[in-house]
Amino acid sequence: MDSEEKLMTIISESFLKGKIVGIADQDFSSFTYIPALRSLKKPLEEGKYVWVVSYEPLQSLFRDFRRAGLDYERHLGKNLYVLDVFGSMRHIDSGINGVFVLSGYLDDGVFILKYRTLIRDLLSKLRPKEVIVVGYLESGMCRLFDNPARTQKLLWSLRKEAGVKTAGIITYIKSECPALEEFIYLYSDYVFEGIIENGLRRVIMTKGDEECL
Repeated sequence: MDSEEKLMTIISESFLKGKIVGIADQDFSSFTYIPALRSLKKPLEEGKYVWVVSYEPLQSLFRDFRRAGLDYERHLGKNLYVLDVFGSMRHIDSGINGVFVLSGYLDDGVFILKYRTLIRDLLSKLRPKEVIVVGYLESGMCRLFDNPARTQKLLWSLRKEAGVKTAGIITYIKSECPALEEFIYLYSDYVFEGIIENGLRRVIMTKGDEECL
């Protein structure tokens, strides 16, 4: 089993066991987060709920969904929902069904309050037994929030409040937001780092049941 197969296997198992898998790419050229997104195809087709929190422009997310081979348009607003954090902080509303934007004035604290209200309302409406939560390029938090580390802590505390079984994927570019690396390791049960060596991508497990693949 090569490193990417191991990654996909671990992610599939994490969905069943309620675990968190962190993907920490050295830079954008590593693209380890693309196969991680590909792992959403099966649970989406099975009708499981997927909640994506996007810290990059919405079109970047959709582009990477297409790269991963996801038919996201078929699932949006049905069992795939997106919080467009970038659009919220920049006051850009796509108007797309299944994509949420937090309106009005936002700073770090107000964002958390409005996010909590949105989650409560959505869970009350959908009543899911379990949810797969995906943080799409959480490194974007360093460009959107004054204190990304504190905001990250508060966001994770909301999971406990939700009272729903969750599994998840965190995707993150190390060079874009070094301040969050500690938290990626803290909150993840498994961490895979994507690096480029001699022009080839290598995926290394740095937290989990094996130290290195």
